[in-house]
Amino acid sequence: MSLSAVDGDGAPAILPLPFRAAFAPDRLMFIAHRERPLVAGLAARPKVAGSIIAGPGQGVTFAGLTTVAESPGPGRLAPGEQLYRIDVTEWLLFDENAAEFRVHPVRS
Repeated sequence: MSLSAVDGDGAPAILPLPFRAAFAPDRLMFIAHRERPLVAGLAARPKVAGSIIAGPGQGVTFAGLTTVAESPGPGRLAPGEQLYRIDVTEWLLFDENAAEFRVHPVRS
């Protein structure tokens, strides 16, 4: 996924990240180093947006709030890394290959 937020200095930032999804409730989990510019601003500005590309012209965009999550256990994270959770508040599915619709609002 690509995650967009405001960094610690107030500048826009985007960060490509591996992620894990969970539903009911809708959540995205990711691991990042605490000192990365985008991550440094999450405590003060937890609102994020991002996208997940499924294939050419297909995927989803999302918006949500990020919080620090509990560590998955000792030895699972490298020094300086932290587990984060995004509670997704909005999804927007897009499919440029669909004949009838190009954007499909799924849930708000």
